Amino acid sequence: MNEDVLLRLAIAKQYAHHANFAGTPRQAIADGYVDAMFSALFLHSGQEPSRNHKQRFDDARKQFPQAFMAETVKRGNSWSFSPGADWASLEEYYKEWLASRYDKFDLDAGVASCRVREARAAVSAGIRFLAKKENMYADELDALACERAFGFKFSQTSAAVSDVHDLLFHEAEELGDAQGSKLGTKLAATTNYCDLDLTAGDALTQKIILEDLEVAEDAARLYHLYVRLVDKIQEKRLGLICGGKPIEECTPEQIIDTFDFMLSLKARYHGGTIPIVGVAWSKALKGVLSCVSHVLKQKVSDLAGPKKETTTPAA
Repeated sequence: MNEDVLLRLAIAKQYAHHANFAGTPRQAIADGYVDAMFSALFLHSGQEPSRNHKQRFDDARKQFPQAFMAETVKRGNSWSFSPGADWASLEEYYKEWLASRYDKFDLDAGVASCRVREARAAVSAGIRFLAKKENMYADELDALACERAFGFKFSQTSAAVSDVHDLLFHEAEELGDAQGSKLGTKLAATTNYCDLDLTAGDALTQKIILEDLEVAEDAARLYHLYVRLVDKIQEKRLGLICGGKPIEECTPEQIIDTFDFMLSLKARYHGGTIPIVGVAWSKALKGVLSCVSHVLKQKVSDLAGPKKETTTPAA
């Protein structure tokens, strides 16, 4: 695969990934639009893509009408379905993308979530389209794009988070059995709408994420806590929307509104800029790690400090 094409595919994967972890509809639309995928199609055909975004879209639609087709494959006695994207819908997506970047923007969270799924489906379909032209398996090309974008396609972190998802899904199944709505409870399980991923730009950290089981275990715990956090926010939304009434007394519209939101947990580490003057790096690093080790051994309640006494004003 040509390096320039592979780079555009990696960029397309990264933007779809950003959209998948968006916390607002504006961010989901602004990040998810598949402009980089169009560039990959043109470069693969030996053409330079237009710098005008609308012209690039129109040219891609005209020259590659089958690029984002859905695909159904039969393997033995089973069938697999891979969704695609419709050009008319992508044109509306383009208009929303422009609005998200330059205008006042208001879009329902549920609609934005659908756009994120559409973006991911379009990128996958585009990769299938180019893989066939290269006489290679789509999974092989997708792995190359993922490795270029993130350093790997699946990691120990991915596997650990998947295990927690399965655990939470099983809990929802058991709850459904007890309440008499097995399928409905499974479909409504919060874990179905949550995700967690670790990404890094350097090869060493990517290797740790890829292989380290201890890091994967901590990430799985974080995912579990995040799902519980979303559950708690859902409960509080329900209470505010329904005025404190039990869910049995809420209207279907109120229940739908309860879950119609986006939420993203922002966490980051931007290192490499620690200014230390006149101190040996080994001593400084040892001090930092000792402090971290000490904190991790303490209970959360201990870190809050001593409880302050309160006094009752005299009558």
